[in-house]
Amino acid sequence: MYEKRDWLGILFFGAAILILLYMFISPLTHTIINIDEYWTYSLVNLPFMEGMAVAIHDVHPPLYYWILYLFTPFGLGNLYLLKVVSIIPYILIMAVSATKIREDYGWLTAGLFVFCLGVMTDFFVEFLTIRMYSWGLFFLLMVFIYYKEVITRWDKKSWALLTLFTLLSVSTQYFLALTCGLVYLLILAEILTEHKDKIRQFAKSVLALIVLYAPWGIVFIHQIQTHANDAKEGFELVNVIHYFTAFAIKSQNFRLDMVIFKIIAIIFLIFILVLIYKKKDKFSAAGVFLMYATLAIGILSLMSSFTNSMRVRYLVPVFGIFWLSASIVIGKIKDYKVLAIALVLVLLLAGASLAITNEDINSRLAFNEKKASFLDGINNNDSVIVYNTDYGYKVLHNDLNNTSKQYTLSDSYFYSGDVEVCKDFDKILKENPDKNIYLVNWKLKESNKKFEDNYNLTKVYDADHYSFNLVKI
Repeated sequence: MYEKRDWLGILFFGAAILILLYMFISPLTHTIINIDEYWTYSLVNLPFMEGMAVAIHDVHPPLYYWILYLFTPFGLGNLYLLKVVSIIPYILIMAVSATKIREDYGWLTAGLFVFCLGVMTDFFVEFLTIRMYSWGLFFLLMVFIYYKEVITRWDKKSWALLTLFTLLSVSTQYFLALTCGLVYLLILAEILTEHKDKIRQFAKSVLALIVLYAPWGIVFIHQIQTHANDAKEGFELVNVIHYFTAFAIKSQNFRLDMVIFKIIAIIFLIFILVLIYKKKDKFSAAGVFLMYATLAIGILSLMSSFTNSMRVRYLVPVFGIFWLSASIVIGKIKDYKVLAIALVLVLLLAGASLAITNEDINSRLAFNEKKASFLDGINNNDSVIVYNTDYGYKVLHNDLNNTSKQYTLSDSYFYSGDVEVCKDFDKILKENPDKNIYLVNWKLKESNKKFEDNYNLTKVYDADHYSFNLVKI
């Protein structure tokens, strides 16, 4: 097996190519699978300046939206095209693996790495989601690769590319600033202990990042202030167990099969740590450190800043770093029996992850089918839709384009001409006496309570994040 490691790597790479090809025909390429995708879809279909005005009030940096706007000449409203934009990073990663990673570590590492990025945890779903996480994965992987180049070569090219990909990472997802910051701390530690003459290069890179990011940094401060008082979802300590193994198993429940899969993931993690220790592989050790340090700091920072608690999708980019580190150290195994154990563990986790992903996809498609059936039933001239928040509008208005009228009670967004802003709910009721009026309530208990207390509402559809309530006059 050891002598045939190149062929094993090519086999894994071939499997990754099949995964890539399937991405283009997966059912997920034709449907929106979560509310954040609706948000993205609504934003990028606004004129560019209006879209950026909306982005400024959100909790994400702008680069991903800029990338999407680049596709405007090719039909930005095309859902399939937007999905393909999220697949592009996987193609780029495969190109880097077939060249740079293969040259440095061999075919086994290159092939195993791209295979794991296709099947483990939430990777496959995120490569088919209209969000920034797949692009963040690519940019952060390049940061990690050029971190190694910097501490090995200390040349201008490596510093320039590290600086560039760091800037791209933090301009794609704020969460990645944590990982990039940790990378720079590792470099600083290396400089202070062994290469004190390189401190000027380090300072130049940091200064360049500060200067280049400063314009959007002002917006970032505004976003923190805007969302500082939003309701926090909090964090349950039990979830630490789930996040500990989320690099392979994303499920957050304690079903017997999931517990077994998580135990296998822990065994694999211990196996990798032992290999790192025996091989004295500082680079791979840094990858594992970056993943868990980002997770720990991320939980604390999100709990004290933005609205949401931790989400597995935030960690997709740092999971990529882990799998590159694991693939590198597995590629260095010389004992064929140990290599066989490593590959068996990988295949067990891959099988479990694929089963979980398939279950997840089927669940999402079933939810969308049920939702579409309900919306089709009310998408007619007898219905009037009233959105309690602008988010309801962003998620639903395109699917309700045949209704008699659409209103919104919030004026904090750029609405299309088919929606009327009206904060007087009673006025809406009086203007539509012969229509079925549906109030779309978002999951905001305090703002919803005044409607529940003052009007006769019958909940006719509940999609967890929002519900349709028929108003009886």
